[in-house]
Amino acid sequence: MKKTLTIAIVGVSALVIIGVLLGSLFLTKVPPHVVGVKQNQLGGGIVQQDYGTGYHLGIVFVHKWYELDKRVHFVNFSKEQSSRWTSDANVVNSGSLDIRTSDNNTASLDVTVTYRIKEDEAYQMVEDGIQVDYRDKVARSVRGILMKELPKLSPEDLVDTQVRLQRVTDTLPLMREELAQYHVEPLHVLIRAVRFPVDYEEKLQAKQLTRQNALLANARQRQEKQSQVTQSYEKETEALEKRLRGEWDVKLQVTRSDNEVLVAQIEADAAVYQRQTRADAEADYVTAIAEGELELAKAEALRNELRNAALDTAGGRILLAQRAAENLDIDTITLNSNDPSVPTVLDIQSMVDLLLGRSGAQKP
Repeated sequence: MKKTLTIAIVGVSALVIIGVLLGSLFLTKVPPHVVGVKQNQLGGGIVQQDYGTGYHLGIVFVHKWYELDKRVHFVNFSKEQSSRWTSDANVVNSGSLDIRTSDNNTASLDVTVTYRIKEDEAYQMVEDGIQVDYRDKVARSVRGILMKELPKLSPEDLVDTQVRLQRVTDTLPLMREELAQYHVEPLHVLIRAVRFPVDYEEKLQAKQLTRQNALLANARQRQEKQSQVTQSYEKETEALEKRLRGEWDVKLQVTRSDNEVLVAQIEADAAVYQRQTRADAEADYVTAIAEGELELAKAEALRNELRNAALDTAGGRILLAQRAAENLDIDTITLNSNDPSVPTVLDIQSMVDLLLGRSGAQKP
């Protein structure tokens, strides 16, 4: 059992090792930050295709791979770099640009230009054989274009943001056309700093201060004019407000008077209607009471008439005699045992007969 397990483990390990070896022999990995270019060494030359991130077919001793940086590249012209020219991965550093402006003054500029390799043109760089030194070629071309276009600016233009940005915008198409031969495209041009000789810097600052003071004076003058206009508007608005307020007060008073008259008329009409309605209601009430009492009297008379008629019958008389017998209140009773015909108060029927005048009747 243990021997079988050991053989299985060894077999799996061998397969993994073989798989890794085969992968390393037949596959090539292209990292995320680069673009791959493949060359067939047995014939066919450079494959007309750029390879992105991932694993691609690449047979050892058959295919040769080139990796070109697809990140954004920087060309820096800066005072800190002095006259040194250094190149690293995607950054090329050089000294600042010393130019002579359109009015024959000197200036030193720190500029940064960004660019990147064009989409699906990395293989053309390899075909042209510039995959190693294209950074330096691009940097030199950029420097030449900037040294040609930036001197068109005067010192005043260099300190004016809008003019400076417009010059940069106009320079980008020229740079794009020039750099197309290296299969790259410029993205941005940024002028980071402008320096003049110390004596001229002072003159320029004084000139700028004078210009700023003139602009400030002009702004104050416009402010005063605007203040006058504003005050005029305020007075006009105040007068208009007073006039409209007076008109609305009059309208309000007229409306209030009309409403008061209307309310008084409504209240008077309501009082008249109330009195009339109350009088009609009281008259209807008295009439209804009288009619009701009349009907009650008629009902009472009819009841008495019907009652008397009912009591005037034999049955009625018997009922009256029976009730009279039941309601007799006798304090003392004298019984005569020798005369059984004398009715006893204990015999209600005998008392009824007595009250009805049938005293001579004998009990059965």
